[in-house]
Amino acid sequence: MDQLTLLVVRAVESGATTFKGIVDKTGLSRLKVERALQSLEKQKLLFRESKGLWALGARTTAPNVRQCGSCSLCCTVLEVTDVRKPVNQVCQYCDLGKGCTIYDDRPRMCRSFNCVWVQGHLGDDWYPDQIGMVLHFGLDALNVQVDLGCPDRWRQEPYFSKLCELSLDGLRVNGSRRYATLVVVGSDKFLLLGRTIVPDPTLFGTAFVPLAHEKFHYWKARSLEHLQRLNERVVEIQRIQQEFGYCALPDDDDPYPPYRPALLQLSQGRLVVSAG
Repeated sequence: MDQLTLLVVRAVESGATTFKGIVDKTGLSRLKVERALQSLEKQKLLFRESKGLWALGARTTAPNVRQCGSCSLCCTVLEVTDVRKPVNQVCQYCDLGKGCTIYDDRPRMCRSFNCVWVQGHLGDDWYPDQIGMVLHFGLDALNVQVDLGCPDRWRQEPYFSKLCELSLDGLRVNGSRRYATLVVVGSDKFLLLGRTIVPDPTLFGTAFVPLAHEKFHYWKARSLEHLQRLNERVVEIQRIQQEFGYCALPDDDDPYPPYRPALLQLSQGRLVVSAG
């Protein structure tokens, strides 16, 4: 999946469910958005629901190994546009503790949704209704939707350490697409890079380099072109680190090529200061 298509997916996941909303959130031309939507529809990853709203489709990444039981937290914390249910509000068709009253006729969004706990990726101690968090896979992200009744739960142990571990797993994926770990608490969003928390991540992505165990230095991209430049500089940083064992990490977040001369100059300057 190319970056343009992923950008459209992220826009839909962040609440842009109309054509105009996607254009406004991404800054892409109408033609590019239209082509991305058509591509996603052909792959059955995105569907046009009633009144022209867009909904993500295939989210299931593994067969279910558990039943929901009495938990219906997803019916509260997630948005379901096809029944006009906003985020963090109990669905009108949810009978708390019992389940969906229109289960046989529920929208496609609900039919295609299964949380990480139901899929068996986490232990019983991650039962959503008990911990106040619903974890689910998007097309390129592990989303952690936090109940507003316990907004800091994700920062508490043992949950934070496990979320950090999952985020590192997502960054290390080989043979398939990596996934980001995104925590959503009301209108606030946080990207996890190990134990590094990136507040308000952009739709366009984040470039980063490791600092130490489970810690990263990052720069947030403001456009796809900006992300490309940031990633090109990250590659040059890694090359210099391999050649000389050290490369200073610049604070500026808007680099332009050539990157190497500026990086070498900055690194030499900091080494001189450190020696002095």
